[in-house]
Amino acid sequence: MWPGPRSDRIGRKPTIVCGLWLLAAGVASVTLVAGTVAWLAAAVVMGVGMALLYPNLIAAVADISHPNWRSSSLGTYRYWRDTGYALGALVLGGIAQAAGLIAPAFWFTAALLLASSLWVLLRAKETHPRLHPR
Repeated sequence: MWPGPRSDRIGRKPTIVCGLWLLAAGVASVTLVAGTVAWLAAAVVMGVGMALLYPNLIAAVADISHPNWRSSSLGTYRYWRDTGYALGALVLGGIAQAAGLIAPAFWFTAALLLASSLWVLLRAKETHPRLHPR
């Protein structure tokens, strides 16, 4: 409910970066904490991170898509996002199996999220139409 209006005020880029940081922190903390309450707290952090990411990633794609091909660009984005879920599960399963533990898969995921946040922070342009007019 609040991530959309927040990104409308401050832009997609800072909201996406913040979401990636929170998601990385939540994923990493799963390996560092013990007990139901601590894992629940980690899940809340991950949930807030995903709430910042999900609507704003697709909004960023919509922002840069011409109205004539917006539906195709959003479909392509969703295809690759969903393919990433499938391939990511296989890769992380392989990492966990090779290590004999699941923690390395969580650390690998957190590292990829942090690397992605740095790429967005340093290389991506703001896409919000009002904050970055064409």
